[in-house]
Amino acid sequence: MNRITILILATAVFCMASNFNYFLGLRSSKYAIAGIEGKHVGFAGENSLFIEDDHLQYARGILFYTFDLPLNFKGYYAIYGGSRYNHDFYDYGARAQLEWNPIKRLLQVGVLFQPFYDSDLKTKYGYKTWIQSVFFDDVGLFGGIKNLPDFRNTEERFFGGVIFDLDKLKLCPEISRPTDGSFYTTRITINFIYKNSL
Repeated sequence: MNRITILILATAVFCMASNFNYFLGLRSSKYAIAGIEGKHVGFAGENSLFIEDDHLQYARGILFYTFDLPLNFKGYYAIYGGSRYNHDFYDYGARAQLEWNPIKRLLQVGVLFQPFYDSDLKTKYGYKTWIQSVFFDDVGLFGGIKNLPDFRNTEERFFGGVIFDLDKLKLCPEISRPTDGSFYTTRITINFIYKNSL
């Protein structure tokens, strides 16, 4: 048995013995994501979907930490790195996020900052600000402005959508368009995450 197999088995045993959850999902209609998380820490891996050539697939590893703050603030910090299978480009970066929930579920305000390095595009800075409200039992709306890359490069976009916040599943179909008013590159994406305990 090689070291990687032993590490995977040890991680699985640790997670089953601890109070960990697993999650599966889809990001930007393009990346499948799976991972495990405890009370404050977690690890995820994601891989691109719907790409014809195997060597153009993209894979990324993400290590994250969440924490609670006074006055209904919640924080999130992550570091990540990824590459295409053929290694023609790679990227790495960090994400820092702060959410404020002054009225539980009824109102959430958030901001995210993402500095990152792309081997072709060099250093970039992404951001996202949003407001969200789950005003029916499990259904709400969200909207904001961002320049986070849906693919690789940053681009200023308005975004909004519907959130279905169910017991173990959160589904967020989203529509976005450039802030310059162009409708030519309007995008509709699906994001969802399913969480359950191990």
